[in-house]
Amino acid sequence: MEEKTSELYMLIFSLKESRQEIIKKSLEENKDKIISNSGLKHLNIYESLRGDADIIGWVSADDPSNILSFLKELKTIIDGKGEIVHSFHSIYQRSPYLKNSLKIEDQIQNSRKKYIIAYPMSKSNDWYLLPYEERKRIMDEHIRTAMTDPNNKDILSYTTYSFGIGDQEFVVIYETDSLYSWMKVTEKLREVEARKWIIKETPILTGIRI
Repeated sequence: MEEKTSELYMLIFSLKESRQEIIKKSLEENKDKIISNSGLKHLNIYESLRGDADIIGWVSADDPSNILSFLKELKTIIDGKGEIVHSFHSIYQRSPYLKNSLKIEDQIQNSRKKYIIAYPMSKSNDWYLLPYEERKRIMDEHIRTAMTDPNNKDILSYTTYSFGIGDQEFVVIYETDSLYSWMKVTEKLREVEARKWIIKETPILTGIRI
């Protein structure tokens, strides 16, 4: 019998601080308390490499009400000190194109990678009109190209889904210890057939773990 995968709800967000590092310090100092109070599975905080944001956050929970509790607490923390710039909701499920993908909870909890790259993504309507076997063939090439690239030595990937709950269809999240390696793998993936159906993958949030 196929194992039933429970949902894991995700939120990727970025913040702009109006007072230097006050929000960052508050999130750092109260991280464990915030996780406990909101019922989160995890909370990772990053310094943003974008000019329009100072902080990137990544949280997960078993229920969307926990994400809402976190957002309420976050808004209290940032009140008068900054603003939310980006906010992307999604739900994790195992990829239909991978047979033995690792449980995301284990991967997140064990990871200590330095960088995060996250962005919303959508595909054209024509993609979903292709037969499943054709889509699988195309995605197999994409996955094989990424997995066999010599620069892909440490990159962890998480494809999460936003159909009907956000302005995008997916939120794609990566962790790595080398932005150069990530850039080279991404460059190689521009050559695969699956690129023809991608219509959105911005804004890209890149940050350094605190």
